[in-house]
Amino acid sequence: MGFILIKELQAVASYFEDASLPLHTIYMPTNPPSNLTLPVMLWGNGNCVGDGLAYKNFLLQTASHGIMIIANGWVKDIPGRGKNGRDTTLNITYFTDSIAWIHSQAGKAGTKYATVNATLLGASGHSCGGLQTIEMRSEPRVKALASFGYATRESVWARDIKVPVGFFVGSLDTSTAMPVICLPMRLEMRSKNLRDYHGDTFNKPNGDVWAISFAKWVSFTLKGDARAAEYFKGKGATKDGWEIKAKALDKIPVAR
Repeated sequence: MGFILIKELQAVASYFEDASLPLHTIYMPTNPPSNLTLPVMLWGNGNCVGDGLAYKNFLLQTASHGIMIIANGWVKDIPGRGKNGRDTTLNITYFTDSIAWIHSQAGKAGTKYATVNATLLGASGHSCGGLQTIEMRSEPRVKALASFGYATRESVWARDIKVPVGFFVGSLDTSTAMPVICLPMRLEMRSKNLRDYHGDTFNKPNGDVWAISFAKWVSFTLKGDARAAEYFKGKGATKDGWEIKAKALDKIPVAR
């Protein structure tokens, strides 16, 4: 099943580096409308590699829905600093540096970040990046979580999570188990008929349905978008091939 790049906002997405935030790659709509508020998602890579383009197709599709993504890792080669080694960006300061930076840049008139709202901020990532996502559970500036291919059974961690958390897992992914813990405002999604392993879906054309579902989760949890909320509460996600387990999604505020 293939998906074309969706342009609901009539804004093509692009990626770039900003010298004021080294070792990160930014994805966002190109020339977003002045009346469009962009939420922010942090992204951690699988294996915590330092390649800012490791999830390029997936993150470009997600950003095209009106979302700014700050990914750990860089684009251009840096002498003496390989970007494909395991745990290159494992340190959680890659996330916390991104938070401090976007709070200093968001909303500045005359810049590309003028329509960004840094208070609408979440954390996300795949595998090792999913672990980093859960590690942000107690960060008060993070309002939502989205973990791909990683879930924790740690009850101590579970008690710390007070924000909406989504777990996205491939149908053939045996490297992680869905959580059996009770979490507030929890969404568990396992691809039912998409035949995805631990990470092969991310390089599919335009990020495939995973990127679209991720964008809807961000719009639902950070912006209270009613159409995005209905995708998970209704039959939209199921029609797209997801098997869903959810709890207390009605507690997530939705704009009326």
